[in-house]
Order: sequence, then structure tokens, then C-alpha cells
Amino acid sequence: MKCIYNSLLVVIFFLNFNLLKANEMISYVDMDLLMNSSEAGKSITSQLTTIHKKTTAELKKIEEELKKEESDLIKQKNVISDEEFEKKLSLLRNKASEYQTQRKKFNDSINKKRLEATSELVSLIQPILAEYANEKSISIIFQKKNIIIGKTELDITENILKVLNENHKKITIN
Repeated sequence: MKCIYNSLLVVIFFLNFNLLKANEMISYVDMDLLMNSSEAGKSITSQLTTIHKKTTAELKKIEEELKKEESDLIKQKNVISDEEFEKKLSLLRNKASEYQTQRKKFNDSINKKRLEATSELVSLIQPILAEYANEKSISIIFQKKNIIIGKTELDITENILKVLNENHKKITIN
């Protein structure tokens, strides 16, 4: 009888413990929406677009010059000597190689700037999430993309977006 009493006591203890754990608050946030719809996120996108357009225009201009030089060289092929043609062809190839290197540097640079700006925005969002979780006694905040199904009441994205827009209007890209 004493064994049954002890077993019953242990079961009740574990049931109460599990019920206490069920009161933990869980929420989720759509980080992609925060990154793209916040004023700071829009600022990043706008700046990157401007940089991309400017540099693309410069690269296109260089590319057109290379094509013009190539067509001029082809027209001169029968007029100039083979040695002179090979010399000009070599110079043209070097210019094309430099253009490819410059284009790769541009792509790497824009990707680096995008990563740095995104990282800075995430570092601005994290304290807001931490403070919000502390105020609302939220134990865990998940990313929305990792949630299959969830109550819409648990989505705190709009609240975080509001605070983010109030505190951070713009992120400057170097």
C-alpha cells in the first residue's frame, strides 16, 4: 500500500510539473518581412539599387568600348600586319580580362555591402526582440519560416516592425 501511495505521489508531482511548463509563452516573428518592409530595410535596398545601377552603367560603358575596339580590330585585320594584329589582339584580351576582374570585384563588393547591412539590421532587431520578450514574458521567439502552423495571435511581427520603424529609420551603406 505504501508503494502505491508513493507511486501516486510521484505521478501527481510530474503531472503538476508538466502543467507548469505549459504556461510558457512562445511567439514567432517574420524576419524576412522585418528585413524588407522596415524603413531601415527599405533604405538598404534603395542604397544598394542606386550603387548597382551606377556601377552597372559604368561597366556597360566599358563593355561597349571593348566591343567597339574588337570590331575595329576585325576591320583592320587585312590592312595591318599579322604581328601588329596579334599585338593589338593581345592588348584587347588584357583589357577584357581587366574588365572581367573589375566586374567580379563589383559583384563581390555589392554582396559584401549587402551582407554587412543585413547583419547590422539584424543586430538592431535582436535587442528589440529581447526587450519585447522581456516585457511580455515571452520565453521563446521562433522565425516564422521555421513554423509549419501556428496561431496568428502568436505572430509579433507587426509589433516589432512598429518599434523598429520608430527607432531606426535608415542604415547607411559605406
